[in-house]
Amino acid sequence: MNNHILDTSKWKEFKLSELFEISGSKTTPKSRLEKVGNGKYPYVTTQGVLNGIAGYYDFWTEKGHCLTIDSAVLGTCFYQEQNFSASDHVEILRPKFTITKNQAIFFTIIINKLGNILGYAYDKKRSQTALKQESIKLPIDSNGNIDWQFMESYIKQNQTQLENLLKSYRALLNRGGGGGGNP
Repeated sequence: MNNHILDTSKWKEFKLSELFEISGSKTTPKSRLEKVGNGKYPYVTTQGVLNGIAGYYDFWTEKGHCLTIDSAVLGTCFYQEQNFSASDHVEILRPKFTITKNQAIFFTIIINKLGNILGYAYDKKRSQTALKQESIKLPIDSNGNIDWQFMESYIKQNQTQLENLLKSYRALLNRGGGGGGNP
């Protein structure tokens, strides 16, 4: 699993609609949220950064533990752990199974890679109709079932590698090696 390139040749294809309930979110205008005031619930939008979050307010319309997809711009997928509210053009993928955070992150990676391949953009929207037609390849176990443990382990391992890299980088900065001078 240390390889940077995964061998997906033995993975199995699944339609997103087999795995997820695909629906739109309830659109909440930002002006309404501003009247409610800042809080702890994310406001998910179609932006492709910061998990799609454009602020936190004291209001939510959607339950968390789901994936969101921007259907207005690039079709970017994010995992929403918390309850949230959403702007227009935010689609929701609710798993038809119990999902862990790491498994959800694995799905977002696969779904985002597929979105890049399919070329979603301003002129080609990742609508609910399009999402229901998409298929993704997932790892399977020896019985042909989705290998949930592989997904969990893969994300944990990559998180550990990233955390170790960040620790090394911080140590380098603390020694004075990050400002362009000699380490």
